[in-house]
Amino acid sequence: MSDDHKEERSSLVTNLGAGIRETHYRAAHDAAANICSGIFDTIPVDLHDVVHEAVMAGYAAALSDLDEGKLDDHVRERSEIIG
Repeated sequence: MSDDHKEERSSLVTNLGAGIRETHYRAAHDAAANICSGIFDTIPVDLHDVVHEAVMAGYAAALSDLDEGKLDDHVRERSEIIG
């Protein structure tokens, strides 16, 4: 992998994690580790950080949405059934 590609990958990883709130970091990290453990054996090692950070960013975004009361109709329906 060229130095330019390595730098682009590093920048992508940094940008993906930039929006994660400190309050959500541990939960997002643990969820991403859990999710990624099943796929790390199937993807190149060079992509592990990118995939992990992408999953963390998505999970943290979902937690932020929940904090802000942004629930889609599917989540509302499930919570009504459970509650």
